[in-house]
Amino acid sequence: MGDVRVDFVGRHSELRILGERLAVAEMGHPQVVYVEGEAGAGKSTLLSQFLGSLSNAVILQAAGDEAETLLAYGIIDQLQPGTPTEPGTDPMAVGAGLLDLLDRQQTNGHVVVLVVDDLQWADRPSSRAVLFALRRLRADKVLAVVSTRVGGLADPGWTRFVGGDSRITRLRLGGLSPDDLTDLAAALGLGVLSRRAATRLAAHTEGNALYCRALLDEFGIAGLSAAADRGLPAPRELSAVILARVAALPGPAQSFLAAASVLGQHSSISAITSVARLPGSQDEVDAAVAAGLVTEGSTTLELAFTHPLYRAAIYADLSSGTRRQLHGRAAEVVAGRARLAHRAAAALGPDEALAGELEASARATAAGDADASAWALEQAAALSRTAEDRENRLLDAAVVLLNAADTPAAARVLASCQDSSARRDALTGLLGVFAGSPSAEGRLLAAWQAHDPESEREIGARAATSLTNWMVLSGRPEQALAWADRAIGGTAPGSALWAMARTAQAYAFAAAGRSPEGLAALGFLPASGNEVLLAETDALIMRGMLKLYVDDLPGAIADLGVAAARLRTGLPATYPGPCLAHLSDAHFRRGDWDAALTHAQLATALAQDTDRPLDLARAHARSAQVLACRGQWSAAQAHATAARSAAERSPQVVAMAAAAVAGVSLASARGDLAAVLAAAEPVRATGLLGVGGRPGIFNWRGLEADALIGLGRLDDAASALSELEDAIPAPGLPSAALTVARCRGKLAVARGQAAGAEAAFTRGHLIAAGVPMPFEHAQLSLDDGRRLRAAGNRPAAVAQLEQAHQLFSDLGADPYVRACAEELAALEVIAATGSPAALLGLSRAELAVARLVATGLTNREVASELYVSVKTVEYHLRNSYIKLDITSRQALTALLH
Repeated sequence: MGDVRVDFVGRHSELRILGERLAVAEMGHPQVVYVEGEAGAGKSTLLSQFLGSLSNAVILQAAGDEAETLLAYGIIDQLQPGTPTEPGTDPMAVGAGLLDLLDRQQTNGHVVVLVVDDLQWADRPSSRAVLFALRRLRADKVLAVVSTRVGGLADPGWTRFVGGDSRITRLRLGGLSPDDLTDLAAALGLGVLSRRAATRLAAHTEGNALYCRALLDEFGIAGLSAAADRGLPAPRELSAVILARVAALPGPAQSFLAAASVLGQHSSISAITSVARLPGSQDEVDAAVAAGLVTEGSTTLELAFTHPLYRAAIYADLSSGTRRQLHGRAAEVVAGRARLAHRAAAALGPDEALAGELEASARATAAGDADASAWALEQAAALSRTAEDRENRLLDAAVVLLNAADTPAAARVLASCQDSSARRDALTGLLGVFAGSPSAEGRLLAAWQAHDPESEREIGARAATSLTNWMVLSGRPEQALAWADRAIGGTAPGSALWAMARTAQAYAFAAAGRSPEGLAALGFLPASGNEVLLAETDALIMRGMLKLYVDDLPGAIADLGVAAARLRTGLPATYPGPCLAHLSDAHFRRGDWDAALTHAQLATALAQDTDRPLDLARAHARSAQVLACRGQWSAAQAHATAARSAAERSPQVVAMAAAAVAGVSLASARGDLAAVLAAAEPVRATGLLGVGGRPGIFNWRGLEADALIGLGRLDDAASALSELEDAIPAPGLPSAALTVARCRGKLAVARGQAAGAEAAFTRGHLIAAGVPMPFEHAQLSLDDGRRLRAAGNRPAAVAQLEQAHQLFSDLGADPYVRACAEELAALEVIAATGSPAALLGLSRAELAVARLVATGLTNREVASELYVSVKTVEYHLRNSYIKLDITSRQALTALLH
């Protein structure tokens, strides 16, 4: 460690913790330290001291700035200077780029220290991109240190990450103690601060480092001792202390600081001089620096306030007239969005011309930078001359935020609207759909009833489209179809709104068991997903979902894969969560469980960022299903619990059914038959099995029938199977028919009906030939093998059980592999009790990497496929080589094929 700064006291335990986390990171176990404290608690000073002590680390450092929260990817630009980042680029894509940067910086064994100071002021796209990258670190030599003010963590994704990730260490900076203050006074060369004075200072400032330093600088030891009799300045009076320091400076220096406070936390000296209307600046710079109010940048051409509170105190002290005048001058020396911001701050009142410019700016950036667009519209609303213009611009801002999935900000803007209108109700209802709020339906119905069919057709169509989706989520597909007809009737064929209504109609058809008609509704799309227009990506996602529902797994993976690739490159979409969750489900059904888990994890991260409960329930359910079938009980239970919690926040049947899939899959894999029924009961209790138990969409009912048979409730099982068979869509669904045949075979065995059992299993094997789902094939062979063993047909039983064993082994379904091995052992056939991962001794992560490497992909391509860093791939590959006692990729390929 390097030398401690003379004014650095009271944070040695925090430095020690940072050092310990760094040591862990150096061993290839990434760490995240989250530092929180009140303004002035010393967060930045702690980080500066820690970074100054490092000698053999690569440091990547960025800081949020209150004046730059709308500068899209401002933090990323600090971390990767010179890297072009368009405002509209998706955070997932930028996060993947940050992962690549962290990879490259770890060359030669260096540990990387990534620091983001003042996260509460980080622009939203950067915040999400950094979070995405941190979540994907697995075996990297990276220590991330993030600081924020207490209560400054507004993003729900960050809240969950900080609150629940095992790599997180939270540091809460409290106040300095009296002993710390005595040390501080001595370090500053002020003399000996008495214990009594130090205790009094700590009590009055709550130990806030910034307040204490300011009071010590202002009053000195003698002054603080004298002030003890008449009372010390309270912490809230810090601004008075700062302003007293400013008042002691020459007039030009005061003007210089006033101009600097208007320009922001940091700005160029030339800009400050111009705004202050000063002929020169060096004397003023020297005076401000000597007073400890600002610091010079590395190039000495830029100044930054020593602490944001210093700038805030100076800015707040300006009269409204002076403030507007300085903002007006600032508008003359800056460009782009900053110029508009200063002009808005300089406005004396309503200014329709400026409002029009802000609105035009918002329109120009709406597709690429939602935060900036919404801000400009809110500013335009504040400058509007009429209440109607104000309201319309606020509603426009809400639309932008809703499209960007920023539900908290959209809720805030909608709450600030003052007039009731069909459009406001339509948007508030849409917000409720995303949040799963029971009030959504009432708002949307009010919008529909209040809209003028002549002048507000678009509002009516939007309300009807939202009602279509709401009815589906609530388990009322026939009503959804009726609303879809209204939505389509209110739009111009071929328009964006028409495509949106058609997409909602397709979803309604699927919920009603009419997926082929839903696919026909999407017939305006080209056959190849690659040829679908970017603007119609939401419709492409829906087509992929419906293909999954009709057992067209190759088609589903193709469409959803194209859409997912677009999301990764930054294309915004309304359904990114469903896209990734359904892509995970498609891979699960087709037997590629590594890909299923990767996309489930991405869907979970995305749902956490957007705070959409239904998306979160779906994503967690997908992870729970894979992990449960692989016997990873603890991880599966965590995801199943999270899915249930998300469904409780959004008590719609679709969310409840997703949670049921998670719970039923876990309980079934563990052999807990009573728990299977308990997990399914919330959906049954809704009476909405037509949607919540729709075969092809939610495949939990076969496992429920298995549990009923296993518990001896044979009549209940027969009823459940009849319900399931009746729910199969008229055009047929081979996967559901296979499940029914398998379960009817088991039921017949339980009832001692040998002929019926044989007929059912024979039918199942015939159907299976057209069902590309290896897990279902394996279940059929396992159950048929058990039947044949009980019937004394050893050769046929062995053949079926060995086939099931091989399929389950290929999938890595360890609980089912063990079940097959036990059945074979009863037939005196020895079989492995674990999947290749268990036999080879590889972890699931190692096996996922090894399988992709064995296909010929490079480490970087594998990292891209799994959304992890190259270091993580190298780590898992190295461990695989050691465990398998091999030294080449060729040997690995030979073992896995």
